[in-house]
Amino acid sequence: MSVSGLNFDDIERWLTKFQFRTSRKHRFRVYRKLEGMLRSNEALSRALDRLYLNASEMGKHPRRPAAVALREWFLKDRSGITLSEAMEGWVPTGELYMIRAGEESGTLAKSLGAIQAIGEKSKQMQAAVSYAVGYPVFMLVLISLILWMFGVNLIQNMRMSAPESVINAMGSTVTMADFVQHWGLYVVAAIFVLIMVIVFSLARWKGPWRSRFDMYPPWSWYRILQGSGFLLGMSALLGAQVPLKRSLEILEEQGNPWIRERIASAREQVLRGHNLGEALRIGKYNFPDPAVAVDLEILSERADVGQVIESITNEWINEQIDVLKLQAAACRNIGLAIAGAIIASVMMSIFAVVTELTKPGGGMH
Repeated sequence: MSVSGLNFDDIERWLTKFQFRTSRKHRFRVYRKLEGMLRSNEALSRALDRLYLNASEMGKHPRRPAAVALREWFLKDRSGITLSEAMEGWVPTGELYMIRAGEESGTLAKSLGAIQAIGEKSKQMQAAVSYAVGYPVFMLVLISLILWMFGVNLIQNMRMSAPESVINAMGSTVTMADFVQHWGLYVVAAIFVLIMVIVFSLARWKGPWRSRFDMYPPWSWYRILQGSGFLLGMSALLGAQVPLKRSLEILEEQGNPWIRERIASAREQVLRGHNLGEALRIGKYNFPDPAVAVDLEILSERADVGQVIESITNEWINEQIDVLKLQAAACRNIGLAIAGAIIASVMMSIFAVVTELTKPGGGMH
């Protein structure tokens, strides 16, 4: 095979992996079918072969991402490679570790079901966070457009040919227009830089000061999103009979620097003999939430700790979704009030100009 052909094959394979890895719909369809087959005691190798035939429509479309993935998993399984090793690069890291944990505990079907449950809850949390972030961003853009359209395009053009009396009638709108014209782009650039810094800090900023900021938006939104995923992962792993220490190790391995700091702290306390709730509380990272840590501290000794965590997590997620919606509504109302005040100020200036122009001796030169 030529070098150019090899490069093309590599690119095609990378794109196929990327398509499958980023398509929750296609991955979860495979998980759902594979889970059902394994629960029916069907051998993994046979299940993968049948799923390949299904995804490729009996071999008619072998280049579909799901078909390519399943074919590769099937061939690697026959050569003695575990499913989690075969899936590496094909699925997100978080799902890969859940599958590996299922293999370790002999509960692969249950892990596949847990991945789907976590995915649905995470989707709800992401939608709630997007809802909370979306309104402030929309209002910021709306206010910027209003200031530019009225403060620069309209008023600055009027100032070029209006008499001094008309300029004075504009009042504070003139000051606002001057500020937008001279400093508007700098303000937009500063806001953009601030947003970039916040986004960069979400997964990387650590230490005691970060734990304080985690109680306030937008860092609290990130804490809620990541905390819900952590709790759901713990619930699934403990429910699959994976030991607490190993569960924390699995989640720590797949995490970013921010969450690794919190899980490492909890794992250290678990090694000292504390239960999960105590470990999270003692760490003083406010992770995933102080109230949740207290609840877990009381209930972590129960034998059905996986179900307990799942119940606490679902209740907490529903509460946080409601909180995020309230925060989004508050941001929307504040943004509408600010936009309304700016529009009202500009309209009052326009009315003042019209009044000045209708006075005897008024008018444009």
